[in-house]
Amino acid sequence: MVVATKLLARKQFIDTGKQFNMIAASWIQFMIHDWINHLESTQQIELNAPREVVGQCPLKSFKFYKTKEFDTGLSDIKKGHHNTRTPWWDGSVIYGNNLRELWQVRTFKDGKLKIAKDGLLQHENNGLAIAGDIRNNWIGVSTLQALFIQEHNAICDTLKKEYHDLDDEHLYRHARLVTSAVIAKIHTIDWTIELLKTDTLVAAMRINWHGVLGKRFKETVGHVGGAVLGGLVGLKKPNNHGVPYSLTEEFTSVYRMHSLLPDELFIRDVSSNPGPNKSPRLSKKVDMINLIGKNGEKELSEIGFITQMVSMGHQACGALELWNYPMWLRDIVPQNIDGTDRVNHVDLPSLEIYRDRERNVARYNELRRSLMLIPISKWDDLTDDIEAIDTLREVYNDDIEQLDLLVGMAAEKKIKGFAISETAFIIFITMASRRLEADRFFTSDYNEEVYTKKGLEWVNTTESLKDVLNRHYPEMTDTWMNSTSAFSVWDASPKPRNHVPLYFRVPK
Repeated sequence: MVVATKLLARKQFIDTGKQFNMIAASWIQFMIHDWINHLESTQQIELNAPREVVGQCPLKSFKFYKTKEFDTGLSDIKKGHHNTRTPWWDGSVIYGNNLRELWQVRTFKDGKLKIAKDGLLQHENNGLAIAGDIRNNWIGVSTLQALFIQEHNAICDTLKKEYHDLDDEHLYRHARLVTSAVIAKIHTIDWTIELLKTDTLVAAMRINWHGVLGKRFKETVGHVGGAVLGGLVGLKKPNNHGVPYSLTEEFTSVYRMHSLLPDELFIRDVSSNPGPNKSPRLSKKVDMINLIGKNGEKELSEIGFITQMVSMGHQACGALELWNYPMWLRDIVPQNIDGTDRVNHVDLPSLEIYRDRERNVARYNELRRSLMLIPISKWDDLTDDIEAIDTLREVYNDDIEQLDLLVGMAAEKKIKGFAISETAFIIFITMASRRLEADRFFTSDYNEEVYTKKGLEWVNTTESLKDVLNRHYPEMTDTWMNSTSAFSVWDASPKPRNHVPLYFRVPK
């Protein structure tokens, strides 16, 4: 709680400028809901604010459940933790993680999923949204869930029209494979390259998917060569490097990105076109705390899909830096897996620091050594900010080895073009590749027989989130979305209709 108060708590909102918008922030939370959730034990513990910060903490104390441990059977790592979400890129954020959730979201007609007439999520009688994973949801995530349910249903329509003999179950399964692959592809070659905005990373992430020989060659000739020439997607067989695939605790830790969230969401007026070089005018501001769970779903039903998406597209998200963790997350109601609220409020940044320590995640310097990165030997190796250096020295008693990973990543000097730290990047890039090459549905079974010819064509012709948005809301993208990526802050200035990113241009 000392660390959260003195080093993380937001003093003044710092944003990412034009690089990253609220759609991008929502996207990574959408992905976390697809990948990670630790099973809790029944043992409850309590944290109490020390005297030195008790007057600055919104909660003087708070209770939560410990992470449940299990015996791994390994000699070097005796204890591990269960993940209650499937760690594969399988779209479980919209489909669910178990049979009950899978059945709850389906219509059992033509392979489709439940969706409301207004294009948003359907709700149960108690107001809870119907989607694969709704725990600790806010409307940025549920808007993306609704979009990809629409995507799934559109794929079902296309497949049914093309293959008349497919029944409900086969339509559902093929559409799920296609939708999951579209999500994985967007994350790899659209979201990630906005997060790590350098020419090298643009090339590297596209090589992960298409290979060095490029998209056009791969579509014409097929997968040729190994992982470099042909890309990870479409390899002849999955490769788990001798270790069964899973997401690591370090992966969980580097995806602690709540600083991306602002204090308010700026709702825009999309009733009229403002003209060149102008963003839609501000209609109202809504506190983020009111956009969570059932209250958020009520608010979203009034806002509507298009207004919500345009609003997020025109608002920059927060930067992953010191003193930029939202204060409203220091007194928040956590939820159960079914989306119902718990009794006890929590101080989330304090809890995140605790979770890393509880789960034996290495401290900042120790992790950098294990990644073969240079550790810091003095505080100004980490940052040039004098105030930050003085506070770090005070909080950690001038012991660099005690520096928590989350704090170190926030304080770390950023590589130009990176919205994240170098330390987080190494985990990102390793797991991004591993997640693709270990999965048979992206390697040996990434073919027309499994996906269908039409399904594979759907994946191959989708290059960005903008493509998905344009498929379902062309009037929105035509009017409001001139940026080549949905994840960078939308530029309202008009661009030629054939405007494409530089890396798509082929020399004459």
